[in-house]
Amino acid sequence: MGRQVDRLAAHLRSSPDAERPLAGQIGGGLWLIAAVATFVLPFFPQVDTPLWPWPALWTLGAVAWGLCAIFVIDWRRAPGWVLPAAAAAAVVVIAAITLVTGGTDSPARLYIFFALVYAGCFIQPRPALALIVACAASWALPVVGDRGVPAALGELAMALPIFVVVGGLLMLGRELLVRMYDDAAKLSEEHHALRSIATAVASGAATDVVCSLAAEQAAKLLGAQGGGILRFDPDDMLTAVGTWQDGDGPRVAPGARFPIQAGTPTAKIRSEGRSVRIDADTRASHEAPTLRETGFVSLAGTPIHVRGRLWGAVVVTGRRIAAFPDDTEHHLAEFAELIGMAVANTEEVARLEADATTDPLTGLANHRAFQERLRAELARAARHAGGVAVALVDVDNFKAVNDAGGHAIGDEVLRTVAATLREHLRAEDVLARVGGDEFAVLLPQSSAETAQQALERARRAVERTDHAGGARVTISVGVCDIVHADDAERITRFADGALYWSKEHGRNRVSVYDPATIQELSAVERIGVLQRSQALAGIRALARAIDARDPSTHEHSERVATLAARLAEARGWSTDRVALLHEAALVHDVGKIGIPDAILLKPSRLTDEEYAVIKTHAELSARMVEEILSPEQVEWILGHHERPDGRGYPRGLVASELSEGAALLAAADAFDVMVSARPYSAERSADDALAECRELVGAQFTPEAVAALEAVNAYMITA
Repeated sequence: MGRQVDRLAAHLRSSPDAERPLAGQIGGGLWLIAAVATFVLPFFPQVDTPLWPWPALWTLGAVAWGLCAIFVIDWRRAPGWVLPAAAAAAVVVIAAITLVTGGTDSPARLYIFFALVYAGCFIQPRPALALIVACAASWALPVVGDRGVPAALGELAMALPIFVVVGGLLMLGRELLVRMYDDAAKLSEEHHALRSIATAVASGAATDVVCSLAAEQAAKLLGAQGGGILRFDPDDMLTAVGTWQDGDGPRVAPGARFPIQAGTPTAKIRSEGRSVRIDADTRASHEAPTLRETGFVSLAGTPIHVRGRLWGAVVVTGRRIAAFPDDTEHHLAEFAELIGMAVANTEEVARLEADATTDPLTGLANHRAFQERLRAELARAARHAGGVAVALVDVDNFKAVNDAGGHAIGDEVLRTVAATLREHLRAEDVLARVGGDEFAVLLPQSSAETAQQALERARRAVERTDHAGGARVTISVGVCDIVHADDAERITRFADGALYWSKEHGRNRVSVYDPATIQELSAVERIGVLQRSQALAGIRALARAIDARDPSTHEHSERVATLAARLAEARGWSTDRVALLHEAALVHDVGKIGIPDAILLKPSRLTDEEYAVIKTHAELSARMVEEILSPEQVEWILGHHERPDGRGYPRGLVASELSEGAALLAAADAFDVMVSARPYSAERSADDALAECRELVGAQFTPEAVAALEAVNAYMITA
């Protein structure tokens, strides 16, 4: 409904005379009705006028004019006087027909009320008033022939006030409707402006993009010639995060900074934390030069708060005094709230990104960030024929350090090792903590030999450093460069093999990968399995924590994993592949860690914008496990909200593009939601849920997945 109103409002705004075609066509319809009524007048007993010539001629004329008014005349281009002239002609014709068909006894006398209503509804006030008076005169005119002029004047004296009141009420009602339409159009514009900003916020657009859009929408809505979103910086400076200005005059560019001068409107907003409005010449208030140069003379602004703190201000400016409506501050407050949400979301995303890419103990990059940078450097090296080396570092016998001194000493040792490594690496090298006591180093534009030299210096420094608790700490290092491997997985695996060689041959040494020793490094595969198992255990713990955030989803992932495995067994999968699906299902919702609690735990149904945020969790889940699970498992997780009819997300796949694992996981996930009580839906029986799944075959579920659900129906009833 809202979209239809917006389209209608846009159509009417684009056509100032949009009601004229309607008025012309309604007038034509009234002429046709009058033609039919005139034609049948001679058949009334109180009318002794023959059909020919006058009633018939007037009937033909009325039909011709009515058809032209409806089908021929382009009322958008017709002169403005045509409608009043046609209405006046109607009054004259009605008066004439009334006189020749019986005067005061003629039924045609009542036709004058058509003209009265039409004039009140469609004719502009001045000609409408003249037509109303003419209608009253037409009503009184037949009395002249029946009872004389004095009686006719008396009739006119009685009829004229009645006609004026009726016509006036119609014109007043029309004026009220016009004002209501104007208010609705203004409200529609406001909703459109706020909706466009809210959409940008929900889509995760950059803060400067959202702020520039907000500045433009606020200025246009309030009839301003300029707008800006300003941030208060700690150094008493203003930063124009987003700006908009009409015309070609001087403008403040986004990113511009200027000092906050005492006594200016922005200074008042900052010091008092409330809205400010100036309808006089702002140039007299010594505003910043960048504002004075634009020629603005009016300003209105309101503070923007982010999580309770004063962040900045949204302002609009005009080139004339008293340029803004009375409710400007109210509208600006709505924009300020949306901007505050955008900034809060940006800060939260940045924090989550930092949490997702930074090791909290040492402040170094984590495994994910290291792998992303490694892939980027390998791609750059492939384009420019450069060098890349990778070193993996392990603290020798770290478990003994923890056992002897406790975890606090162990943490301090790890921080010291990290700082020592950092001191002996170049600024462009990337140092990351990729495990409990494991570090990784990416050395762009380096060979294995230069990397070995750098890490050897670091190894000796770690050995000589005094560590917390008096612990003696050494490190073992494995190095590999792009000569032996040109992809992230292989270069890391080979460096890990070299590290294993160092640890197996006495520790406290740096070893460079040598293909000749590959057979002796077969035990590295066991280490890799252990590392993968540890990482996956951490991801599973995170998935359980996410489920526990909401009582209605408690143990959801475990139930889905169990059901998905049973479905795979029903489909005849091998034991190994069933285990892979079970493993993927346990962490299919881990990406919900990036969904705000206000959306994830909302007790009512989500808005479209909130649902768009929820839909990002599938991709985030896939990204979080892509370094741990196999590509096929990652694909199952990424596709567990896809549908055969192409209406799923995130990629909108159709039935032919869906993997069976993703389809089975989707069915298990949806079925568990159906049979579990949620804030927005009641718990359903397994039979009811299975019946709905059958109805959604081909739309939400594949036939094979539903067939598997039916095969394990006995399990579902007892679950």
